[in-house]
Amino acid sequence: MGSFFLQKGLVISYQGQILEYDSRSTEELYFENPKTGQKKTLTESEFWSAQASLQLKIIDAFSSPEALVIKPDSSDALQNFRDLNLIPEKYQLDHDRKITYISKLKREGITRGQKFLITDSATRIAKEINDPLGPPGASTISKWWKEIDSSGSDLLVVVNGNSFRRCTKRLDKESEEFLQNHIDDYYAKSTQPTLAGAHRDYAKKLKAENTERKSDQRPVLNAISERTYGNRVADRPEEEMMIARLGRAEARRHFKMAKGHLSAEHPLDVVEIDHTPMNLYVIDDHALLPLGRPWLTAIKDRYSGVLLGFYVSFQKTGLSSIFGAVKHSLSSHHLAYELWPDIENPWPAFGRAVYYASDRGPDFVCQRYRNAIKALGSFWEYCERRTPWLKGSIERFFLTLEQTFFEAMPGRTYASLAKRRDYDSVNQAVIRFSTLVYLLHKWAADFHNIQTNVRNQAAPLELWQSGIETAPPPYPCSIDELNIILGEHHTGALSQEGIRFSWQTYADDQLEALMKNVGRIKTINYVVCTEDLGQIYVEHPHSHEYLSIPSTRPEYSKGLSLFQHKFIRSEATIRLEKSTAVDTLIETRDRIQNVIAEELEAKKNKGKVQLARIASINSNSVLAGETRTILTPFGDRKNGAPPPNIPSFTDVPSYAWGS
Repeated sequence: MGSFFLQKGLVISYQGQILEYDSRSTEELYFENPKTGQKKTLTESEFWSAQASLQLKIIDAFSSPEALVIKPDSSDALQNFRDLNLIPEKYQLDHDRKITYISKLKREGITRGQKFLITDSATRIAKEINDPLGPPGASTISKWWKEIDSSGSDLLVVVNGNSFRRCTKRLDKESEEFLQNHIDDYYAKSTQPTLAGAHRDYAKKLKAENTERKSDQRPVLNAISERTYGNRVADRPEEEMMIARLGRAEARRHFKMAKGHLSAEHPLDVVEIDHTPMNLYVIDDHALLPLGRPWLTAIKDRYSGVLLGFYVSFQKTGLSSIFGAVKHSLSSHHLAYELWPDIENPWPAFGRAVYYASDRGPDFVCQRYRNAIKALGSFWEYCERRTPWLKGSIERFFLTLEQTFFEAMPGRTYASLAKRRDYDSVNQAVIRFSTLVYLLHKWAADFHNIQTNVRNQAAPLELWQSGIETAPPPYPCSIDELNIILGEHHTGALSQEGIRFSWQTYADDQLEALMKNVGRIKTINYVVCTEDLGQIYVEHPHSHEYLSIPSTRPEYSKGLSLFQHKFIRSEATIRLEKSTAVDTLIETRDRIQNVIAEELEAKKNKGKVQLARIASINSNSVLAGETRTILTPFGDRKNGAPPPNIPSFTDVPSYAWGS
């Protein structure tokens, strides 16, 4: 993913002009037109708003005192990059291996020209990560390193060149099924048969099967060699095979990797990300009914201790929460100041980190998470199980949140019945969800980021501002590219209908022109933004650019999340037909909404958390100006306003941390 820095050399396209970055003040950025010398001043809020709305574009150019050289086609909103999610897993793991060696060598302060040091460190790293291939040669590592440096730190240039070649298996479906069943029934057993013995048994049973098939006048199955049998076994996940043959305990010991704490030398060098349930019951903005305890996903800078971003929802853990927090941490916080002008202190901390440190939760160890982090141009770092001290910064943040933020809030919960006594958290809940999001922003800017740390006698904001003077933070060039990186990657057929995804059709003039150019091809790559099914991003098979293609039924898809769509489909009790699928889903959506309204009118108190999930109530939607409510979970959420008898959501009691 492309990045840029707010410093000399930055070139932008804004209002039909090419402008060079000149300097900045506390709240303003100064640019100059290199042709006319005319000055242009933008407030920081105007800059980030224009960049987010694509009115301002980052130009790929080289700026020097003598000349400004703009690279061809650099003004495209979406940059071309290879899709890691679509290459075979073995090449994804091969890419992981290359990046691991380079990242660890960088952490040791070794450069690519120090081949003797590379050789020594590579041997140690290979043992540390249990590299089955052994350490690569110093020249090989230097070659990978040089390719990355020459490409402007694009980690994807070292993806194996064979990764996008299609390797078709020559066996027919029945022969392949017979082979896979034999691997399960014979080779993947605790008796640990040899590969040669397994192949002999396979050949014997295949012969008997074909004899029976000939007598029944059915097609015979194709045989494979011992080498191909071994390749099919090798295609299986190694951990899965080890569990089947050696047991789960041995597999766990074999794949266990213990790593120490990764130090940070400057802001955004290492950030920590984690989830936690919030010890507070919140109520719906419009229904004023208790929803339950939301979950918080937070990202904190290890060097300065400043909070970079967060995401609050009722989805608990998962990729949607992780990517929601990542988006918030990559975006300017100017929207919060526009919504809540009473936030007093600046919150300038955001940008792309070098390392994202986390625990080994299922959502963090999945390949889609690792691919997204790599596509950002970053590295991931896992802490050993049951070692929370290895990510002590984020754990301490959650403790500080518990001890200060929830201090006297009505509706807070307690860790035990003894502490709670007769306090009824549900009936005492009065904090609306949008109020909670506001309070978190104010707490972060006006308390957490400016509180002096007793150990280093400096506030997180002070450390951040001093650190970025020597290491400016990188910012994402394109919001659309961010949606592509964090979206779900799929392949589908391109036809006269356009592209179909989960009973929805996407088509427009761009896609029609693409079909005329490339023809009706078997499959095409596209990306679904799980937060909004109103559009998809289709990859051009030749130029690898991504085209934004809208839904043909925006009255259903616009603003609908993938979670909501799946819920509606699960509630549709009749079989969907191709021609009437969307109409059926719209009817189901309206029926669900009516049932929910009747239940809420009857004041039924069950299932409020599930209703909040269906309504996709989350902190990013609050920042976008949406007021989502369980009263109309699929309705128009834009410009929602609470009834006039409800006070402003910023009209809240004062707390010790806000004084």
